[in-house]
Amino acid sequence: MDYMPGAYLTWPYISTQIPVILHKQIPLGELAVDRGAQVIARDGYVGRIDEFLVTAADSHITHLVLREGHLWGQKDITIPVSEIESIDNDGNVHLKLSREEIGELPAIPLSMKK
Repeated sequence: MDYMPGAYLTWPYISTQIPVILHKQIPLGELAVDRGAQVIARDGYVGRIDEFLVTAADSHITHLVLREGHLWGQKDITIPVSEIESIDNDGNVHLKLSREEIGELPAIPLSMKK
């Protein structure tokens, strides 16, 4: 990523400069997916990406983590990257799965996640 000097943040004893990101450098043949990107199943919108699971050896993304549910009944659903159909120009992730198939994927209760 290229950075440009941004605004200065000053506190009584600390002064620091906040960098501003100009653009991302993505290698040819690679795609960029951001946290918070919309996830769309074959039959409609299902949520937003909350996290990514990566391999320790090479830092490749293996799964997208989709948060589902309400405040007291939330769970994280892991979606293998092999189930991604496409990523559009707006960064939305389109899946090969339907909502029902996504509901059958493994879920991680948030109370167990640390």
